[in-house]
Amino acid sequence: MTSGPELAPEEEASAAGAGGAGGAEAESTDGADAELAGATGSLAGAGGPPKRLRMRRVVTLVLCAIVVYVVLLQVLRHDANPLPALERANAVWLVPALATAALGSLGATFAIIGFVPERVSLRRALLAQLSGFFVNLATPGGLGSAAVNTRFLTRSGIRQTQALASVALGQIVGFVLHLALLVAFGTWIGANYAASLPTGATLLITAGSLAACVGVCVGVPRLRRWLAARLREAGPRLRELMAQPGKLTVGVLGQLSVTLMAVASLYFCSRAFGQAASFPEVGFAQLVGSAVGSAIPMPGGIGSSDAAQAYSLQVTTGVAVATWVPVVLVYRLCTFWLPLIPGWLSFLYLQKREAL
Repeated sequence: MTSGPELAPEEEASAAGAGGAGGAEAESTDGADAELAGATGSLAGAGGPPKRLRMRRVVTLVLCAIVVYVVLLQVLRHDANPLPALERANAVWLVPALATAALGSLGATFAIIGFVPERVSLRRALLAQLSGFFVNLATPGGLGSAAVNTRFLTRSGIRQTQALASVALGQIVGFVLHLALLVAFGTWIGANYAASLPTGATLLITAGSLAACVGVCVGVPRLRRWLAARLREAGPRLRELMAQPGKLTVGVLGQLSVTLMAVASLYFCSRAFGQAASFPEVGFAQLVGSAVGSAIPMPGGIGSSDAAQAYSLQVTTGVAVATWVPVVLVYRLCTFWLPLIPGWLSFLYLQKREAL
């Protein structure tokens, strides 16, 4: 039985070389195919934007839609439109009203920087505060600005737990200062009206105001839970900041300036309409109105904050509420509606730089 023709040694070597070349060629082809398949797969995967980018666009579009809807409602409602009231205002007093509103944003910037031991960009922190105006329109009780600050600090390289603690610490300090100013203005107003009362009336009014504030904090379950949660979050951060008293002082003064600049803006708006209410009277009404507006879950405090401040001004000054409505509308224009434009631009800029 024959096994086929035998090959010479040279022919065997030639055949073996041809087989090896063919194997190498097949191997090379397989590698090229695998590389092409990998490239095709990566191109297919890159065909659409990343999921995080798509979600960011959705959030931006939703916020823009809410802002446009709320602004249109405000403009179409004649009783809530500040533009007709603006025509009757004295423009000389509107300049300091706008200036103090702008200084409030700067104060908020120093407040967030002061409660963060780490180094944070001042310019981007200011843009984050402006972005908070834009987001606040779609969220109740100032939750939008708190979320923006937390996100900004996280994107700045600070751990999320520490970012939450810094924001919570700022909220606690702001709340304490709010109560302190409320007691101070209330005491001044009470002492002024109680000048004919026996000696010691001012101390009694102060003690009564403090007792009322403590009673509200302890007696309202929602507020009590909020304070307890913020204290748990802010405790470790406060101990860390005690080693940097300079930064802590900047944060406290920044938070104080936020409140005082809001009061000053309302005061200048009242002067723009010829009202002669004193600064403490306007301050007390503004603090009460802003607290009530924050407690009612309305986006941006629209309607609730306006009404609360107008009625508070009526109580503290004795002037009819109809007189204070245009004052409050112009005040809200200076401190809430006009900052929406730079807030929207800042929001887009920080998102583009992946700082939010």
